[in-house]
Amino acid sequence: MVSLSVDFNCQLHQTLTRYMFAQVIWDELEFSLATGQSLARLKILPTESSTGTISVSSMLHYNMVKDPSKLRSTRIEVLPTPFGSSRPAIPTARTVTIARIASPLSVDRAYQPLFLRKLHDYFNHHKRLVKQGDLIAVSLDTDVIGYSCHSEEDVAEGFAGIGVKDAVTSRHGLDFGCSNEIIFFMITNVECGGLPLDGHGGFYAGITAGEWGCWVDSAVTRIIQVGVEHSRVPDLTGYFGIDSTSSVDLNKPSQKLLTLTSAALTHGASEYHLQLSVILQGTRGVGKMTAAINVARQLGLHVLEINCYDMIGESDVQTEGFLRARFEKATTCSPCFFILRHIDSLAQTSQSSDSTKAPAVADILSECIESLQEAWALSGFPVIVIGITDHPDQASPQILACFKHTIVFEVPEEGERHVILESLVHDVPLAPDVSLKEIAVQTAALVASDIVDLVVRGQHASVQRVTQNSARDNSAGICTVGSLLASGDLEKALNKARASYSESIGAPKIPNVSWDDVGGLTSVKTDILDTIQLPLEHPELFSGGLKKRSGILLYGPPGTGKTLLAKAVATSCTLNFFSVKGPELLNMYIGESEANVRRVFQRARDAKPCVIFFDELDSVAPKRGNHGDSGGVMDRIVSQLLAELDGVAAGDAGADVFVIGATNRPDLLDSALLRPGRFDRMLYLGVSQTHEAQLNILQALTRKFKLDPELDLQRVAESCPFHYTGADFYALCSDALLKAMSRKAEELELKIAALNAEPADLRHPYPLTPQYFLAEMASSADIDVLVSQDDFDSALRELVPSVSQDEMEHYARVQRQFSRETINKS
Repeated sequence: MVSLSVDFNCQLHQTLTRYMFAQVIWDELEFSLATGQSLARLKILPTESSTGTISVSSMLHYNMVKDPSKLRSTRIEVLPTPFGSSRPAIPTARTVTIARIASPLSVDRAYQPLFLRKLHDYFNHHKRLVKQGDLIAVSLDTDVIGYSCHSEEDVAEGFAGIGVKDAVTSRHGLDFGCSNEIIFFMITNVECGGLPLDGHGGFYAGITAGEWGCWVDSAVTRIIQVGVEHSRVPDLTGYFGIDSTSSVDLNKPSQKLLTLTSAALTHGASEYHLQLSVILQGTRGVGKMTAAINVARQLGLHVLEINCYDMIGESDVQTEGFLRARFEKATTCSPCFFILRHIDSLAQTSQSSDSTKAPAVADILSECIESLQEAWALSGFPVIVIGITDHPDQASPQILACFKHTIVFEVPEEGERHVILESLVHDVPLAPDVSLKEIAVQTAALVASDIVDLVVRGQHASVQRVTQNSARDNSAGICTVGSLLASGDLEKALNKARASYSESIGAPKIPNVSWDDVGGLTSVKTDILDTIQLPLEHPELFSGGLKKRSGILLYGPPGTGKTLLAKAVATSCTLNFFSVKGPELLNMYIGESEANVRRVFQRARDAKPCVIFFDELDSVAPKRGNHGDSGGVMDRIVSQLLAELDGVAAGDAGADVFVIGATNRPDLLDSALLRPGRFDRMLYLGVSQTHEAQLNILQALTRKFKLDPELDLQRVAESCPFHYTGADFYALCSDALLKAMSRKAEELELKIAALNAEPADLRHPYPLTPQYFLAEMASSADIDVLVSQDDFDSALRELVPSVSQDEMEHYARVQRQFSRETINKS
C-alpha cells in the first residue's frame, strides 16, 4: 500500500465529470501488482480538452508500483470512497522515522545541513499524508553550500526530538530558488493513534487505524531522521525543472546499454555473478555521458561521476588509494552508475616503454570491480561500472580488459541529426525558410554537442540580427515578442562551427561549385559521375559483396582543373568534400603520420556521403624503397593508405565514401596504389585541343563578367594556342578584367577632374572626391565595368603559358604509358 502527499494532485478531466463527481474528491486507487490500495485526492481542473485520462505525478506513480521497470505496464483502477469531497478521518502520526536514500549527495556530510533544512520545509509548509515505505523527494541548490555555516551538532541532531521552530535555524536558510539536485527519503516507520470507529465498517476502520496512511503535522508529529536505505528512485528532474540533459536516445548503443543494465537489475542477478562493467567509446561530444545519464534515470539509478585525471597521484600507491576510496563510496550509493570519465588516462600505452607489461593500476581496477560483487550481495543492489573514453587507441589494453562489454558510439547519421535538431528547436520559433532536413545534410561529421552549439550560435545570431536591424525604441517589443530563428542565422552559425571544428587536415563540407564553373572536360565528367553516382543511387547492386570502384586518379599537367572538377562532382552529387594536401599528413613524431591518414578516413566515414580529395598525391605516396629517410615514414604512410583504400572498397564502413587523387607525376606513385580496388580509374586531364573547347572554358570563366557587346569570345579562343591550360585561361580572363577596371578608373578620374574644373555646384562639396562621386553622383554607366575586345587582346599578348610545349609533350608520353597499362590491367 502506498500513499500520496496532498501537494501531488491528480488531474481528472471528463472521465470524472461524466460520473458527476465533485470538483475535489478522495478516491481509492487499486493497482494490479496486488500490493494493496492507496488513498489519493483527485482534482478536476478547468479545461476544455476532453482526453478522458488522469495525469499523475511521478512520485505517486513510483510509490504505487515500487519498480521503475513496471511503471508503464502496471494497471491502476480508480474507485470512489464513501468520503466524497469531505476530508477522510485519517489519524495524525505521533512519530515518523525517515531514512535517507543512499546517493552521492546524501552520503556526503557537507550537504546534510542543506537537505535537512529542505526536509524541514517540506513538512512545515503543509500537512503530509505518508505511509510506511513511501519515498519523498526534496530539491536543493548545491551551490549555496559554500555560503552556509553549519555546526556539526546541527548535522548530528538531524530531526530527532526537535520541534518545528528550532528544527533548523534561519541562519542556514540560504535559498536562491535554483535547484540542481534531488535528495530522496524513505518513510521507514509511522506510529499513530487510531480514531474510534463510528459504524462505517471495515473500510472506515482501516482508515482510522492508519492502514491507509497518517497525516504528518509538524506542530504535533515528532520527526526523526536516522539511517540510510538503498532504493531505486523515480526520475523527477523534469518535475523539479532541473532537467539539463537531452533525452534524445535514438541510437543503438543507448539501447544496448539499457538492455545490459536491465539484466543486471533483475531479481536474483547477483546469484549469477552478473557484475556489469562497460566501456563507452566514441568521439568527444557524441553523447556517451548523456546516454549513460538517460539510462540511469530511466531505470531509477543514482549516478556517481569521477574524472580519472583527478585520481592520478604522484605514485602508484597514491593512485591506488584514490581509486579504492572512490569505489568504496560507490558501494554506499548503490544502486548506481559509477562512471569513470577519461578511463584512458589511468595508464596510457605511451607512458610505458613496455606496452606488453600490465600497469599496476590495471590489477587494482580489476580487483575493485570484483569487490563490488560482495557489496551487491549485502545491499541487494548493484554498482555498475562504466568507463568512458574518447581515445581507446591511447588506453592500455590491460585497462580495457577490466571491462566485460564495449559499446561504440558512432557519429550520428543524417536521420539521427535531423531528430536531434527537431528536439533542440521544438520550442524555438522558426522562420518559414528554415529547413531542418537541409541543415541535417549540411551538418555531416558534427556530433551531438556540435549540433547543440550550432543551435545556440544560431539563436545568438538571431538576436544580434534583430537588435541591429530594429530601432532603439522597439527594444522592449523585441524582448517581449522574441525573434524568429532564420535560415541565415543557422548558416552563419554553421560556418562558425566548421571554422572551430577545422584542424590542420580540414573539415568536410559540401562545396559550392557547379558544372557551369567547369568549362570543357565533358568526357571526364561522365566517367567520374558513372563511378560515383551508381553506388549512391543503386546501393543494392553492391549489397552482395560486390566491391565498388570508389577510387579515381586525376593526372595531367598543372592547372587543368583537377581540384575544380572534384568539387563540382561533390556539389552535383550533394557529397561532403574533404580536401587533403599530401604534406599536411606528415608529422615529425613516430606513428603520427599514419595516425593522420587513419583520422582522415575516419572523419570521411563520419561525414558520409563524402569525397576525399588527395591533392599532390605523389608527395605523400611515392614509390616505396626509393627514399632514404631512416625511419621509413613515407613507406609506412603508403602502407596505411593502401589499407584504408581497401577498407573503402569493401565493407559497410566504407559505403558512400569516395577517394579522388590528383597528381602531376603519376610515374612517381607507388604501383600498388594503381591496382584494382584502389585508384583503379585513371583519368587524364589535358589541355583543350580545339578552339570550341577553349571557347567553353572562356564562357565558363566570364559568365559573371559584364562583357562589351562588340566582344567576340570566339575570336579570342581562335587566338589562343593549344598548350594553354585552364589556369592560363583563368589568368587571361583575370588580366582582361583588371585592364577593364583600370580603364574605367582612368575614365572616372578624368570625369571628376572635369567637374572640378567647372564652377562649384552648391549641392555638392567642392572639390569632388572619387568616394563621394561614386556614392552620390555616379550613374550605372559610370560604375559598370565592361570587358572589351581590346582588353582581351592586350592580356593575351602579355600572357606567359604555365606549361611549355616541351612539357606538354612529356605529359602526352605519360598519358600514353598509363593508357597502355590500364588496357593491360583490364
